[in-house]
Parts: sequence; structure tokens; C-alpha cells
Amino acid sequence: MDLSAPTNCLIYLHGFASGPGSTKARFFKSALEQAGVETVVPDLNVPCFEKMTLSAQLNLLQELIENVGADKSLALMGSSMGGLLATMAAGKFRRVQKLVLFAPGFGITRRWQQLVGDQGMADWKSSGRRPFFHYAMNREMDLAYSFIEDLSALQTDNFIVPIPTLVFHGIHDQTVPVDHSREFARMNKDLVTLNELDDGHELTDSMNVMWQGAERFLLTSQ
Repeated sequence: MDLSAPTNCLIYLHGFASGPGSTKARFFKSALEQAGVETVVPDLNVPCFEKMTLSAQLNLLQELIENVGADKSLALMGSSMGGLLATMAAGKFRRVQKLVLFAPGFGITRRWQQLVGDQGMADWKSSGRRPFFHYAMNREMDLAYSFIEDLSALQTDNFIVPIPTLVFHGIHDQTVPVDHSREFARMNKDLVTLNELDDGHELTDSMNVMWQGAERFLLTSQ
């Protein structure tokens, strides 16, 4: 596998409570296809949002990766929880050659407790479901507690990656603090390049800057 080869096939992974039609997904799919990169943007609400788990997403991604032709140079691009998923896949599937991550959701297992609170977690476990605003559906939707149970069995931080990785993270991110990406870069100093941006978690104000960096990283022989 030639890790230096320019990318000609990419799978974009959207974030939590989002979908293939998100602002960043549409922007990067358009930019990549104009650059000649075959781009796939799957719906990660599998089997549906209510029953979604990270393991189910990983299984879907495995199927997509296995369907990529052997002659293709494959990269993954992921936002937030999609960035976490991409990083997990890079360590599991040797077919992946490059990663581009936007505010990757490292440490998600620990952070749910902080984001939802102790009482919120207890109520979620007791009722078996909790509503979240789903940006793709533009309404609140329930998510089963099995999402949290699945996370507890997975590694969601302290990743060592085997391939070149480009990370963009906003210094004002209140959802996934930039320190998570800083630690990731420190642990993988030979393969990870971290770009800190004057932006928040969504990074929608930085898409042109991120595309400039991603284009060089993906399409230029390293």
C-alpha cells in the first residue's frame, strides 16, 4: 500500500444527529468531486437514529471499504463523531491510506457524562431513551440507551494511527475541547498534523481554509 499516493476515492463520515446533507458534507463532496475524487457520503443513522450505535456505523463503514476497488487510493474524512469513527476504522482496516478529521469526537464515552449530566444519564438509562435535536430531520428524535452501552465496550481515545492524518479543530470548541486533538497529535507526532482554527465545533466558518489544506494533503504525493 502506497501511503504517498494521491487520493482518488474518499468516504465522508458525518457527525452525531446529522446526515449526508449537512453543510460540510455537501461542501466537501462538491469540492472533492470537482477535483476528480470519487466521494461517498453514507447515512450513518443505522439501522435508524433511535437504534443507532457506533458499532453499527463501523459495520456499515466496513462494507463500504470492502467495496472500494483494489486500484483505488482510499481516504476517510470525518466530522466530530464521524472523525472518531474514521480513526477507529484506520486502525481496523488496512485499506485506508489517509485521514482528514474535523473536530474528531475523541473521548466521547467520558464526555457524555459531562454533556448530559449525572441526572440526565440516570434518566436516560431508566427510560431507555432520550430526545436529541436531529439536524438532518430538523426535529427532536429519541436515541436508545443502547448507544451508551455500546460505547462502553469501545475504545474512544488514546488512538495510535498507522497512516498520515490531517486534523482541523476550533480553539473555541465547547463540544469537543481542542485539547483532545492536541493530545492525539502528541501521541502520533510523526503522522498527525493538527491545524488549530479560530472557530467553534461546527467549523463552518473555516471550510475554505480546511479545503485548501485537505486538497494539498489528499491530492499531492507526500
